[in-house]
Amino acid sequence: MGKKNLRTRTSALDWNDLRTVLAVARAGSLNGAARELALRHSTVFRRIEEAEARIGARLFDRSRTGWRANLQGEAVAAAAAEMEAAALAAERAISGADARMEGVIRLATSEMLAGYLLPSLLQRFLAGHPGIEIEADVSNRAVDLTRREADLALRATDRPPESMVGRQVAELRYAIYAARALLPRRGGQPVLQDLPWIGFDDRIAYTGIAQWFSQALPEVRPRMKSDSLPAMLMAAAAGLGAVALPMFAAAQEPRLLRITPPIEGQSMGLWLLHHPDVRGNARVRLLMQWLADAVPKELAQQAAGGKVWPCFAACPLDRRRRRRSVVADPLQPF
Repeated sequence: MGKKNLRTRTSALDWNDLRTVLAVARAGSLNGAARELALRHSTVFRRIEEAEARIGARLFDRSRTGWRANLQGEAVAAAAAEMEAAALAAERAISGADARMEGVIRLATSEMLAGYLLPSLLQRFLAGHPGIEIEADVSNRAVDLTRREADLALRATDRPPESMVGRQVAELRYAIYAARALLPRRGGQPVLQDLPWIGFDDRIAYTGIAQWFSQALPEVRPRMKSDSLPAMLMAAAAGLGAVALPMFAAAQEPRLLRITPPIEGQSMGLWLLHHPDVRGNARVRLLMQWLADAVPKELAQQAAGGKVWPCFAACPLDRRRRRRSVVADPLQPF
């Protein structure tokens, strides 16, 4: 009788119920699950209540700090995760076998690359392939390619995830930039330690260039910090301070002047990454090959441009062995 009642109660559970339980278990809160599922907080709450009523058991322990799955909730979430993995595998298999040169390509990248590198490249690509559409996920988070959050990722990293397939297509180099108003009137050599600075917020302190800054100029106290390189670039252009930036982007801002040579020992690989299951997708493969060919030329052209100060500042640490640093997150916010 008990089995019959259980079957009766759970027969109405559908994928929406299960994925909601899974989202709450992963996020640890209704608000986090609502953001992931693009639903209202009240909708997530109602689905959890209905799922618990059908199963006849509580799935989460509620507290002020969040929602934590109990044993029953963990079991349901694990089953939902297996269903999700099977569905995503089927989707990747279908997408990977898609030979059409039309449809959507989901491209994950960062603010800096999306704003300063990709616009002209994608314009040329799409002009030649009018049947293809690009959906850009522009964020600094590490998208999960196994969950089809993107088909292709263009990321700055020296340690690409082992689960992904990809290739390094270029290197990003950095230099120091500042607005004209901060520099010596007669074109003399700037002294980096004497300039006002824009620094790196603690949230991106793990990046190589942020660690270089803290080692090279330990006595400098930035007048502004940010976790967004595009925001730092614009602040520097407005005259708030000097800043270390990727050359390809900073060279495009006419209000900035490069005041050092490229910083020795500071470069970052630029990688195209994808999941192995989508390598057979014709339009993804087409975009990947096109970017692999076009990105190095575009980067070199952009980095060679821009205004340069006539007398470079001495760049600290250039002739000293750089200390090894631990990178907590391989993806860089540029």
